[in-house]
Amino acid sequence: MQIKVWDLATRLFHWVLVLNIFLAWYTIENRMIELHEIAGHSLLALLVFRVLWGVIGSSTARFTQFIKYPRVAIRYLINSVKFSTPHSTGHNPAGGWMVIVMLVILGFQVISGMLSNNDLGFSGALSDYVSKGMSDTFTQLHSLSFDFILFIVWIHLVAVFFYVLVKKDNLVKAMFSGDKNIEQTSQSEKVKLAPQYFALICLGCSVSLAYWLWV
Repeated sequence: MQIKVWDLATRLFHWVLVLNIFLAWYTIENRMIELHEIAGHSLLALLVFRVLWGVIGSSTARFTQFIKYPRVAIRYLINSVKFSTPHSTGHNPAGGWMVIVMLVILGFQVISGMLSNNDLGFSGALSDYVSKGMSDTFTQLHSLSFDFILFIVWIHLVAVFFYVLVKKDNLVKAMFSGDKNIEQTSQSEKVKLAPQYFALICLGCSVSLAYWLWV
């Protein structure tokens, strides 16, 4: 029996985030600084949306549902290697912490970008609020932290392929369709989907903030 695990807002966020990270990389690699700035502010809107959705969204998207004690996540990872962990309805304990780490590092990437400059006429939206030396420091950190983002992305991909190929839990398919086989899950509680107009409210707030900082 298939049940709806991921709502439309969560799924769209996931895939738009993937596209946005790619665009941020592509535009900076090709020195499209204006488009890179747009990608950065779009990323800010996505992150603010995800934080809001993590508070008022569907049960599987809420932070309270998937943030567990670190020892629980570590125990889950150890048991995963032993193939003794059950499937989770939403994020498993380790995957939940991966979400938090990704949000934090992407948040730093956005903030550091807004505080940076390139000495060629470009300056981030918040660079005027710090000294030139501090802005230069954030410029360097902005470049370095992207390498860490790539590292986290690779870990995420390895984990996804492990689940698809070894544990026979197709996370990719579920993130497209939103559905999961209830026989594969260990949690019996009913997934509570939030009204999608909540997502529109969150999106409106996040886009407004990103646009206000941009202009």
